[in-house]
Amino acid sequence: MDIKSPAVGKVLRLSVEAGAQVVRGDEVMVIESMKVEIPVKAPASGRLAEFRVKAGDQIQRNFVLAVIDV
Repeated sequence: MDIKSPAVGKVLRLSVEAGAQVVRGDEVMVIESMKVEIPVKAPASGRLAEFRVKAGDQIQRNFVLAVIDV
């Protein structure tokens, strides 16, 4: 399952490591959009298979940020 960006902005930080188990609603990263910090949460429980971004990356709305194996 893909985790997509809710807005245009920049990745501030990753909150978990790739390979970690996450529960639906867990914060996986924080992005900044128009000087507002937006937590990005896991849409489902599973293993965070990979991040497709790193801190500092510029992102567009609906860009795939990470993938969860459910």
